[in-house]
Amino acid sequence: MGDSDTIFLKRFSLVIAVLVAITVVIIVIAVNTPGGVDPNANPSRLTLADERTLPVGAVRTELSAADLAAMAPPAPAAPVDPATIDGGAVYAQVCQACHMTGAAGAPVPGTDLWAERATKGLEQLAANAINGINAMPAKGGRMDLSDAEVTAAVEHMLGQ
Repeated sequence: MGDSDTIFLKRFSLVIAVLVAITVVIIVIAVNTPGGVDPNANPSRLTLADERTLPVGAVRTELSAADLAAMAPPAPAAPVDPATIDGGAVYAQVCQACHMTGAAGAPVPGTDLWAERATKGLEQLAANAINGINAMPAKGGRMDLSDAEVTAAVEHMLGQ
């Protein structure tokens, strides 16, 4: 070890010793200093501290009658009388967008492609319309329609 290394280690040890001594003095002063802030001396400060440390959310353990009613499953819809369904209106609202233009390969009523599909019969065409086929989503994407409404729309298309 060279002279410069020995000098460095002595100085480094001296710096560490001084820092340790300063730390000890600060600790002794902090422990022996009387006072500090009495948290009970200022009640509004306590209230503010309590508000700042409240939990962000809370867990509800009790449910009201309104909460229970909101969680209940909806009543089943009344069955639709097929005789009262306007298949033309359902076609105009849901089916026409694709079946009038042939979008995504939808057969246009009155064309050879539609005539070919019509040979499958109402029952098969209605089942395909209800469950979806190829690019056509189930019920034409309108899951709020009843099976009877979809069948009425298919009947309307067969009549064209």
